[in-house]
Amino acid sequence: MAAKRFKSKVDRWIIALLAIVIVAEVFAIANAAIRASDPLVATAMILLSIAIAALIVWLTLGTYYVVDRDKLIVAAGPIRWKVPIEQISSVEATRSPLSSPALSLDRLRIRYGKNRRILISPADKAGFLKAIGHEVSKE
Repeated sequence: MAAKRFKSKVDRWIIALLAIVIVAEVFAIANAAIRASDPLVATAMILLSIAIAALIVWLTLGTYYVVDRDKLIVAAGPIRWKVPIEQISSVEATRSPLSSPALSLDRLRIRYGKNRRILISPADKAGFLKAIGHEVSKE
């Protein structure tokens, strides 16, 4: 089977919140940089602001899930998780707001291995569940 990539479902309010965070962060650091007496410190602060904004954008645009033969790869920007599909014990629907590689609260909690779990939000839930060979548990 060829690798199948699934985009994260995206809640608009999460994108709006991230945009507000980026704008506030850039504004606060730019304001501090303007007040800095040392040009080197001001430059470092501006570069830090750009790096933080870029990381947030990367995490947002780079959130997806890949089912490749015997493993599920969960990606969020530079961060990757590899979940062996054979170790998945259950998949549950959830709206948990816990931090996770998911851009929507319409999530799946995947339990695997020894007491491990990860929350994801594939836009195509049915296709994703078919690709990993699981159904949503009724609990």
